Amino acid sequence: MINLLLIINPAAGRSKRKSYVFQVADWFRRKGCSVSVFSTTKSGDAAKFVEQYASENDIIVCCGGDGTLNEVITGSMKLAERKPIGYLPAGTTNDMAKTLHLPTNIRKAAHAVLSEKPIFQDVGAFNKTKYFTYIASFGAFTKVSYSTPQWLKNRLGHLAYVLDGIRSVGEIRPYHLKAESRDSVWTGNFIFGSISNSRSIGGVLELKSSDVSLNDGKFEVLLIREPKNFIEFQAILHDLYHHNFQNKHIVFFHTDRIRLEFDQPTDWTLDGEYAGNPQTAEISNIHDAVRLIHRQ
Repeated sequence: MINLLLIINPAAGRSKRKSYVFQVADWFRRKGCSVSVFSTTKSGDAAKFVEQYASENDIIVCCGGDGTLNEVITGSMKLAERKPIGYLPAGTTNDMAKTLHLPTNIRKAAHAVLSEKPIFQDVGAFNKTKYFTYIASFGAFTKVSYSTPQWLKNRLGHLAYVLDGIRSVGEIRPYHLKAESRDSVWTGNFIFGSISNSRSIGGVLELKSSDVSLNDGKFEVLLIREPKNFIEFQAILHDLYHHNFQNKHIVFFHTDRIRLEFDQPTDWTLDGEYAGNPQTAEISNIHDAVRLIHRQ
């Protein structure tokens, strides 16, 4: 019998999907699993449940959005023995589900938890105190991921992010920074930056599969320099969409660590959740840190 720790975020996702969420435990039991169910009520609950109960179980299953998965992995990183993690994507954007080739149908994703094998995946460390699964970002549209009201995300889904993104276009401003990796240094004014380990960024930008490996010990770094006018801004968006990173405003490279120094405190998000406003960010790749159940 498989002992399964099921952590559910009932606030995640659109209402039409929520009716299936609490049926998942019964489905796992019918498949012969012993299921312990915990429901989150506030930020930090998922990480706490993992720290307290993971040792008693064989698999941890997270049912929620990318932020809930982030908490589950954060809790796992504090354990000496890290159990395999299954993900039932019930959020709004579900970037990690796309990267892991998981269906957004809860029942089909639950089937994948028991039928697919876990694969090692890298995890990012942010200033040595926080972790991220697929992205750390600052700048343009970053605030949208954590400032869009939950009720609006529940009602409109990904469209809520799009609408809030359009509204925030006028708020785009440059950030003066110095970014230093093992091999290179970049300085100047940038409007966006992401350090990612994902094929999908914000549900909008898709990186080519050939550019991304989840367990190669490296991140994909994307920095967007400040355009001088709207025409340059349009050109940047066009080239990003077509994966043309030769644009002079686009910096794209792979690295296992990077340090970014800003001229003032700067807001960051980790996996779509607010991560504070440090003036310096040191980000490193923890190779093969966790095992996530992927669909092959």
